[in-house]
Amino acid sequence: MIEIEKRGVPTVVVVTRPFVEDAKVTAEMFGMPHLSLAVLDMNTCSNVDDEAIYKAADAVTSQVLGGLLGTESREQASARQTEIKPQYQVETFRGNDKLKAWEAFNAHFLDKGWGDGFPLIAPTEEKVNEMLKGTKRSPDEIITVLQPGMGLATVKAIAINAVMAGCQPKHLPVLIAAVQAMNEPEFQLRIVAMSTGPHTPMLVVNGPIAKELDINSGRGALGPGKESASNTVLGRAVRLILMNIGHAYLNSMDMDTLGSPNKYSMCIAENEKDSPWKPYHVSRGHTSDESTVTVFSVEAQFGIFDTKNSTPEGILTSFAGTINSIGTAFTRSWFIPRRRSDCAVLLSPAHARAIAAAGWDKEDVQEYLYRESRLPVKLFKNTEQMERLKPSCRWILDAPDDMLLPIVGAQDWYHIFVVGGPGGKSSFTAGVGRAITRKIEA
Repeated sequence: MIEIEKRGVPTVVVVTRPFVEDAKVTAEMFGMPHLSLAVLDMNTCSNVDDEAIYKAADAVTSQVLGGLLGTESREQASARQTEIKPQYQVETFRGNDKLKAWEAFNAHFLDKGWGDGFPLIAPTEEKVNEMLKGTKRSPDEIITVLQPGMGLATVKAIAINAVMAGCQPKHLPVLIAAVQAMNEPEFQLRIVAMSTGPHTPMLVVNGPIAKELDINSGRGALGPGKESASNTVLGRAVRLILMNIGHAYLNSMDMDTLGSPNKYSMCIAENEKDSPWKPYHVSRGHTSDESTVTVFSVEAQFGIFDTKNSTPEGILTSFAGTINSIGTAFTRSWFIPRRRSDCAVLLSPAHARAIAAAGWDKEDVQEYLYRESRLPVKLFKNTEQMERLKPSCRWILDAPDDMLLPIVGAQDWYHIFVVGGPGGKSSFTAGVGRAITRKIEA
């Protein structure tokens, strides 16, 4: 709407009560703080009938007309083009001893919304400078202008959040590459960071650096503990970066309805040692001696339990019967304009070996899941707002209710990894946007 305003066409944002603050902050972030709002006297427009929406809309007609006829927001369209430079602020905390000072720091940062709820490591000048030794880049180099709040993701800003998360200097190159990947337009970070769903980035690390950093690829790779210490701090740093550089704070840009513990930290390495196939990053065009990080968005995570079957068809039928869930948004994104849902198929070594033993490769897994994990049209009609369908998919409106539809737009939306320890239990992550792989610079 701001881009339309800049072209001289008046607009008004129609927003419900809980989203007013989010709308104001977003408008300010995108350079037009006085964009006109019309506030509906209701919590949301979801799960209510049309009559209630019409009644609320009728009540704000004067607000809409006032916004369209006014000039305040359009005067803001000529945004000031000034050079943006990174700025840092030093804060001092005192106490009877260092522990009390540290507690005061944590209380203050949590009150400001800069923490994730767990104790933070204080980003002192000494610790930040030590973190910066993990890269040869200049501290003030701008890696990207990070969505959704368009914050300057400088090397130093990334390092500050890395310190708070408990990272070491050797982790910094992974975070720099991850930030670059997340901000690629096709990743759709604005949806991941701002949605009312519990989306979160998940890092998958490949190559020699995974071993160098002790990133867990085996038992409990997505869980807590000593073995997953690097996984935990890397994933946590990404969340703090999204908050403190991307400005995706809860109730202000991050409008997550319920949340998920996944949002604290999600980071794994592929178990290349126990995989019967070539590493994932090699299939993406990298060499085996290169290190990469691939960033997925995760809306939901499914556990797949199958200790019975030893054939690809048996194991993957269990997968297909688990992931075809109409309640998750990824199953419907393929017929909505500009949407894609890359998903991670996290095969345990036991499942992967059984599948590969029958001569199947990753492409066979993709094809089988695409074909077998389908849902009847009636479920899509019941759940999705059909007016959102792109023109090429409008035929669904007239399709028979029992016709089966795929849950992804193409079989290559399934990305196959081998992760985990012994046991016939795998996992699957449903997401939004395209998975992005970036090479990690030494």
